[in-house]
Amino acid sequence: MAPEGSAICDNCDEILDTSFLGLDEVTPVEGEKTDVGPAPSGSRMPDRLRKGTGKRPGGWNPSPSAALIAEPRRPYLSEPVSPTPSPADEARKAAADLSSFFRSLSPADRWGSGASALLLLMLCFPWRWTREDEEVIGVVAAWPVLLLAAAVLVLIYLRARRADAAQDRTFRLAQLAAAGGAAVFTGLFLPWATRAHALRAVGRSIAVVESEPLFGAYAGLVCAVAALFATLLSRRES
Repeated sequence: MAPEGSAICDNCDEILDTSFLGLDEVTPVEGEKTDVGPAPSGSRMPDRLRKGTGKRPGGWNPSPSAALIAEPRRPYLSEPVSPTPSPADEARKAAADLSSFFRSLSPADRWGSGASALLLLMLCFPWRWTREDEEVIGVVAAWPVLLLAAAVLVLIYLRARRADAAQDRTFRLAQLAAAGGAAVFTGLFLPWATRAHALRAVGRSIAVVESEPLFGAYAGLVCAVAALFATLLSRRES
């Protein structure tokens, strides 16, 4: 039900009176015949809606409802505004994508990527002890391992993106070279980090330790050998 004199319905915005638009309407002759049937006979709008209020006949609604003022209008059938994801949601989505990518790999590539990731983690631990500098972390003491382990992860990712046969063969050779280089470097790091100085006193010799490898170097060697072994298995699967 629309209030008397309203030109637009408060509920559905239907135009009840088009006189305020200033359009010239052609009134057809009563009963005139057309190709689609008899012509319509005048407007069927009730007279009570055309009388107006006396001040503005056929004008706009005098007082809009409070709900229409408080809530902005939205076009019909428009797409709903998606909420902005929070940093926690983005982190969960990134973790889910990484987990899905890891499950899509072959068993050998899973072992290779996992061992390479652990090798990168081991670089955060001390790899070498020296008398001058005390403990030195692996990123500083064995930084080439960081590049080689990261190269293994990148090559596994590139192969998983459905590279063609020629590219896959090239990537596998490069992965083997990177994994082998990491294993050789960590293997040579242990004797290189072990240094001692012999002193002779009172008829006997005393070994004074100058530097020695720490736990991180041994754990890194295990991870590097595991990555190399997994790379060899992936070549057999191909």
